[in-house]
Amino acid sequence: MRRTLKAAILGATGLVGIEYVRMLSNHPYIKPAYLAGKGSVGKPYGEVVRWQTIGQVPKEVADMEVKPTDPKLMDDVDIVFSPLPQGAAGPVEEQFAREGFPVISNSPDHRFDPDVPLLVPELNPHTISLIDEQRKRREWKGFIVTTPLCTAQGAAIPLGVIFKDYKMDGAYITTIQSLSGAGYPGIPSLDVVDNILPLGDGYDAKTIKEITRILSEVKRNVNEPKLEDVSLAATTHRIATIHGHYEVLYVSFKEETPVEKVKETLENFRGEPQDLKLPTAPSKPIIVMNEDTRPQVYFDRWAGDVPGMSIVVGRVKQVNKRMIRMVSLIHNTVRGAAGGGILAAELLIEKGYIEK
Repeated sequence: MRRTLKAAILGATGLVGIEYVRMLSNHPYIKPAYLAGKGSVGKPYGEVVRWQTIGQVPKEVADMEVKPTDPKLMDDVDIVFSPLPQGAAGPVEEQFAREGFPVISNSPDHRFDPDVPLLVPELNPHTISLIDEQRKRREWKGFIVTTPLCTAQGAAIPLGVIFKDYKMDGAYITTIQSLSGAGYPGIPSLDVVDNILPLGDGYDAKTIKEITRILSEVKRNVNEPKLEDVSLAATTHRIATIHGHYEVLYVSFKEETPVEKVKETLENFRGEPQDLKLPTAPSKPIIVMNEDTRPQVYFDRWAGDVPGMSIVVGRVKQVNKRMIRMVSLIHNTVRGAAGGGILAAELLIEKGYIEK
């Protein structure tokens, strides 16, 4: 019989932290047991959290005391979820891993460490074997697994499916990202109301860097072109929506590629999480919409039988014989952060990296 696993959530009062709390409160075998914070230590979680997601603060956690981010206080914790900000996360996560904790991180600090998986469970589940190298190399009892930038996932998941089966030779991406991607309190209103805010070359570059790593780890059914011969570019922006990153992709191929065939491939895609029937795995990781005006952020960000965990793809159109256009929509704090972290933990449990 499977035991209940106890989870610590670092930064539990932040935007991603509250999604972890919400989703784990309903999880069949991972439960929030330790809520870590900084400025609110010693206070009841329900009194200090600004609950900016659907529903209400779960009753079972409302009276839990917010505690320090200290591994020595977490003797009975089985998994650590870390949505800590860039810069602060790196040393804290390393401390937990040294102390023997499995750490699932949404932070960028370790995403490009060669022995740390950058995990999208449907696309590159085999990369969790890097944990063995990580433990040996660093002499850690625990380990760190990272999830990609939410923006990168919104493009990389459909692109990974296409790259796996077709001779894709380029993708040009324009993102229109929600405010919650910047955390709370986020972007000053005078920067984004009545405006579209470009995020700049640095954000563009890191988006492509993460997509490139993910694609490099996809197991392919075609031999060409090599990834280094595929042109990838992104232009990133933020607008005044709360949740949901909307991305426009123009994908080019080395040969004639019918749009209906690509749509069918996306619609039928399933990964290992679906085969294993993991609790947070949507039955359709990609939902293809045929309406000309969908997806829309407001109506479709919670799509799927695990709400917010499916990428919604639409407006799929043949531009010419070797190019198609599509848009994708990802719920950035669910699939792009907390939900993706929980799904990663479920896979690690099934594969024996976290004790059942």
